[in-house]
Amino acid sequence: MNYFIGKNQDNHAPISNGNVLAWLQQYDVGCLPVDKISQLFFGNYDLSSSLLDNSGSYILAKDQNDKIWYDPYGIVQEKLGQIGEIISLNSTRYIHGYGIYEVVTHKGNTVVRTKTWTPPNRNSFIRSIEVKTLRSNPSEISIFPVVHLKNIVERIDNTFISRLSENQWLATTVSPSAEGITGNISKAVTGGQATIFEHSLLPVPLIFTIPAQKVQGPEYSEPVFQLFAAGASKEEALQELEKTLAHINQSEHQTLKVWQAWHNKTVEINTLTPELKYFWKMSNTLTKMSLQKDGTPIIIGFKPYQGNVWIRDSLWIASTLALAGHLEDAVKALYATLSYLIERPDGNYFFAYNVVTRLPNEHAFENDTTGFILYGIWQVWSLVKEDTIIRDLWPIINQSAEWILKNRDSTGLIFPDAGIWETFGPHLGETFEHMTWTSGISAFGLIRAAEMADVIFENEKANRFRQGSSELIQAIYRHNVHNGIVTRSMETNLLDASVTLFFSEFPIFPKEWLKPTLKAIQQRLEDPFIGGIWRHESLTTEEGDLKPWTGPTFWLGEAFLVNHDVNQAWKYFNHNYNNSAFCGLLPELLYSKGRPRGIGMPSYSQSGVIRSLLLYNRLFG
Repeated sequence: MNYFIGKNQDNHAPISNGNVLAWLQQYDVGCLPVDKISQLFFGNYDLSSSLLDNSGSYILAKDQNDKIWYDPYGIVQEKLGQIGEIISLNSTRYIHGYGIYEVVTHKGNTVVRTKTWTPPNRNSFIRSIEVKTLRSNPSEISIFPVVHLKNIVERIDNTFISRLSENQWLATTVSPSAEGITGNISKAVTGGQATIFEHSLLPVPLIFTIPAQKVQGPEYSEPVFQLFAAGASKEEALQELEKTLAHINQSEHQTLKVWQAWHNKTVEINTLTPELKYFWKMSNTLTKMSLQKDGTPIIIGFKPYQGNVWIRDSLWIASTLALAGHLEDAVKALYATLSYLIERPDGNYFFAYNVVTRLPNEHAFENDTTGFILYGIWQVWSLVKEDTIIRDLWPIINQSAEWILKNRDSTGLIFPDAGIWETFGPHLGETFEHMTWTSGISAFGLIRAAEMADVIFENEKANRFRQGSSELIQAIYRHNVHNGIVTRSMETNLLDASVTLFFSEFPIFPKEWLKPTLKAIQQRLEDPFIGGIWRHESLTTEEGDLKPWTGPTFWLGEAFLVNHDVNQAWKYFNHNYNNSAFCGLLPELLYSKGRPRGIGMPSYSQSGVIRSLLLYNRLFG
């Protein structure tokens, strides 16, 4: 079951270059199909850094030989027969799996192809617009790019300038240059009188009126380029626009070339089918696009989470970049992530932060942060093979390991918390539990901390870390394993899919627990209607429980690889691929066959593509 990304209107296909981020959307409110730039961001990848008004930017077009408009919102109603029919979405893809997003749509006899990208090292966005006829007949088609600005503070010829804040400016124009009209969209595109009133406090639609393009047969017209440039001042935004315009005809090729050079550093897997090769490339692309300029991995694309820095998710992305061969990006992401750390009163670290304020904004209580920090540092260091990483980060390594050793109760397990899914605790009317995930990742983190301690001759600490890890595994065995089945916590015999990772990516559980746990998870966590694996067995929140998740489905497949059951492994891997968007993006989870949730989160979903393919090809680590 493939779908276009916007079946959930919170979902967007992201395009970024570290400096700026674009959200691209395929469905608007009421599941109305549209090829739309939903939002642009500059300054930070945070909702507060948005540049456009809520209606974003889209296209109207008119074949001069037809009365029907290419008009996704049914704005133009000048003749009988113009009833506002929806457009048809034909295809979406990241070109070659790289950072240029292509959408093909049509309505009536008019076909529109757009490509959107962010030129390397620029604070700008480019959208190319090409048109042709569905019947391949020669014609002339007029193009009208529409952009809803938060305000217009100045015009300079056909360039329009918007001021969002003291240090956030936007300049927009089209190439070839064309007149821009503000006001009533329908009147602007049909030649009627448009009301113009521009003010720094008023949102305003801006319509560029492009002269008619000749189309010949099946070929697309010459591209019209829509440009957006951002800056910390008006002058900077205009300079960005000028520099982008100077290379506009070569920009698409140059951008693809830069992406290709980046991908040349990726670990090579020669056995991939064309389809898997595309997933591999675009998943690597998405991990790169999630990095802000300073290296911070951001959760991108899903509106409710945009702008969050979650330590676990960010380290998942950093470690995935390292595993895929992008060591420089991984090191930068590691250091950027750890720069957010603020101590809790108990000596652990808060797990969630806002990218702008860098202040904690967590909604649950988790004790797994220290364990995952130790894993993340070790994974990057083990591949980069640069011991200065250990020396630089030793205070964090030591504090994280010591916190784990000191924060076990009489059970031998880590103190109760909300767990990996953040769903158990007073914030949802649940009680904290002695989670297998938390003690398991802590045990794995201690083993890796011991390895790093040995490198800098902290041998006594290394021995203590190894002893603590062993004691945690023994405590898990005593309290959280029943007839060989690893359960969610000490307090329940219910299951949690995250435990499968301790047989594959974080191998620390005895193999004797593998088969019983796999069998139980298949029987109790596999969705009976659409397949895939639930994250856990409880119903604590209607948002995410008893629904198949992409991450846990990959994780169970990986555990089957460890169990040498390749067919079962690919059953679960293929479930995820078969439930991807056409462009290759994977959802965080599936509400139903028609409505995914959380597109564009690289931490579990697209990273799952990379990590599972590396594991399958014996290239993991």
